[in-house]
Amino acid sequence: MESTSKITTHERAQWSSDWQFILTCIGYAVGLGNLWRFPSLAYEHGGGAFLIPYLICSFIVGLPLLHLEMSLGQFSQSGTAVVYGRIRPLFHGIGWSMSAMSLIVSVYYNVILAWVLIYLWTIVTGRSGEWASCRNDYNTIYCQSTVEDSLCIEEFAQKSQNVLAFYFNKSCHSDNDIITKNLKTETFNKLSAVSPAEEFFENYVLEKTLKLDQFGGINLKVALALAIAWTLTGLVLVKGVKMMGKISYFTATIPYVIIVILFIRGITLDGASIGLDYYIFHPDFSVILDPVTWRAAATQVCYSLSVGFGGILSLSSYNPRTHNCYRDAFIITMADGFMSIFGGTAVFSVLGFMSKQLNAKIQTVVQSGTGLAFIAYPEAMSRMPLPWLWSFLFFLMLFILGISSQFGLAEVMITAIYDQFPAVRPYRGWLAVGVCGSLFLVGLIMCTRSGIFFFNIFNDYSASFSLLLMVILEIILIIYIYGLPNFLDDLRSMFGYPRTWLGRIFGPTGYYIQGIWCFLAPLQITEVISASKFQICSYSYSYFVPPLFLASYSYSYLVPPLF
Repeated sequence: MESTSKITTHERAQWSSDWQFILTCIGYAVGLGNLWRFPSLAYEHGGGAFLIPYLICSFIVGLPLLHLEMSLGQFSQSGTAVVYGRIRPLFHGIGWSMSAMSLIVSVYYNVILAWVLIYLWTIVTGRSGEWASCRNDYNTIYCQSTVEDSLCIEEFAQKSQNVLAFYFNKSCHSDNDIITKNLKTETFNKLSAVSPAEEFFENYVLEKTLKLDQFGGINLKVALALAIAWTLTGLVLVKGVKMMGKISYFTATIPYVIIVILFIRGITLDGASIGLDYYIFHPDFSVILDPVTWRAAATQVCYSLSVGFGGILSLSSYNPRTHNCYRDAFIITMADGFMSIFGGTAVFSVLGFMSKQLNAKIQTVVQSGTGLAFIAYPEAMSRMPLPWLWSFLFFLMLFILGISSQFGLAEVMITAIYDQFPAVRPYRGWLAVGVCGSLFLVGLIMCTRSGIFFFNIFNDYSASFSLLLMVILEIILIIYIYGLPNFLDDLRSMFGYPRTWLGRIFGPTGYYIQGIWCFLAPLQITEVISASKFQICSYSYSYFVPPLFLASYSYSYLVPPLF
């Protein structure tokens, strides 16, 4: 690989300290998926038994690949756009493919942050009770809540009417009202009841239309929140790694403080043991022999550590060449695993509480993705004492986790353009403004009243198969085409030669790392790719099932990152 003097002709910014780089990488890697994807995977694959393949994959797949990208960026002192082309010009497109994936992901990632901002605004304005109530203007006849039933019973009791009562269609009714009771039964026979939290998300936050082809105009509150999210992102990226490093002391540490608070609160809730039984205390160890479990663990590790997106590589390119990035890879891997496992425990303890409150099986309350973050968890917190406090802490944590990851995602393209086109280097600040502004405009399609459908297309298809393909191409290029001996020479020029037998085995150029780069990681990723299958969009919402032609749009998002 080319030396630093040949790679750069300009003064490249560097991190102010080692810890700023480490914390920024932790903030980038530890994101929303740690809280809303990992718990559902653990639930589906044997509960606590899933931790065994997950931790093993973290250190035999995740750590070595993370070290590979960090070392590559640090040695080359350049981002994704140019480093692969300098190794072999034919593979120049790998870097731009990674940049394209990060760009697409950053579009919908900030939409999630826009939703979070709406929830935070609702809380600070004293309206957090709205997602626990069926009496709002946007609620429908299908809204049903046991909380509302309890309030109706209390209301009738205050009127000295010693009768049971129930809630239906925004009003209380006596249990003796046979006509209304039959109408309620008939209504819910046609369509299942919907929780107030779900209607708050779909009808108030999203203002969702019933038909995909009816955009319904711009949802102004989501568009405004998206503009705020991109403004905050741009203000940081304009200043580059210096600003990212400074705010990382906050963005990378506060989420861990909050998750500890939520963990303590969660495990002390009545019914928490129900969730913990499913998540930890009654593991199904038979899944360890199931290849599907290992595939799920390896895939989650790659996604969780953001391997293949180019963000870690870009951030590492601002390190001095003698920096110990191998140590950093260990720290980041452990921090990421801690948030997944600890966060999963906090989530499942709350879901167990919810299960007992509803007198329902925990299977009925376990959700993943947006359903967990914006429906199940808020509904559970609305039933706790001081619901506004726990809701505020939860959504504040989500926002910090999301915005810190967003910095890294958007930085990939900024660094790529900065390295590829020397003429723009004096105008890095304007480049950041241009990238953030352009991505905001692209994201406006998800601010329409049919935006949730487009969001799910971006979410599920923008970085799935393409990401795995980029990872395997990266391994093939560096280890087999450029050559492992050449790459080891580059690494030893940064880290020196191992001085002890322990270093020769487990060091940054040790046999452990070499074996995984050459054999285990390629085999694991290839197996995951071969097992991957395209799936047609099959999302269903409260009152609408999207048409099959969504699949044709979905597949189109796989194409750009492949070239």
